[in-house]
Amino acid sequence: MPEQETAQVPDELLKSPDDNHNSLADQPDLEVPEERVGSESSLTRVCSSCSVQSQTQGEFCPNCGKGFLKVNAWKNRRVRVTAIVIAAVVLLGGASAAIAMTIAHNDEVVAAEASAKAAKVEKESAAARLAASVKAQEVADDAERAVRLSMVGEVEGSITTDAQKKVSEETLEGPILRSSCTPLGGGSTDDLTALTTTYSCIAISTENADGTASGYRFSATVNWNDGSYTWHLGD
Repeated sequence: MPEQETAQVPDELLKSPDDNHNSLADQPDLEVPEERVGSESSLTRVCSSCSVQSQTQGEFCPNCGKGFLKVNAWKNRRVRVTAIVIAAVVLLGGASAAIAMTIAHNDEVVAAEASAKAAKVEKESAAARLAASVKAQEVADDAERAVRLSMVGEVEGSITTDAQKKVSEETLEGPILRSSCTPLGGGSTDDLTALTTTYSCIAISTENADGTASGYRFSATVNWNDGSYTWHLGD
């Protein structure tokens, strides 16, 4: 069998606890700094919870245990919240004013664009109406010229018939081939401002080889307003 070893316990560990405890009388006196004592005695706090005044450096009331800084922290937090709310209101007010100004500006731009567009549409419509009016007038003028040219043909036909009648009556010598009328004084069937036009007409009895013709002279006057005309033999 292995040999058992015997451990020796130091005498200090065998002493009773009372032997190691020094009495307060044996301890040296502890000196408290005068500055600390003065600051502790001069600091007076009032508890916001129990309203007890106490001189203490602690953060809690010795009477009720409530924290001294709780109210101040709450007040500081309320001040911060109030400042944030005020700043938010100011920012929102500025943003609202900016939005209102933007909306007003946009409304002005839209109104100006709408006005310009309406003016452009009206201008184009007026131009279209004018063009249509001009075209309609041109059509009407062309129709009037065609009517006047047709009436000149009627005058020439009437003179030919009259001249042939006079040949049959032996007033004129025939044959009468046709009649041709030319407006006097530079007039023309294209001049739609003329109310009447006088014509010099010839009842042609001979066609010459050089393209000229000879016959009997007639005069005719056409009234364009009522579509009537007159003629007679001679100038």
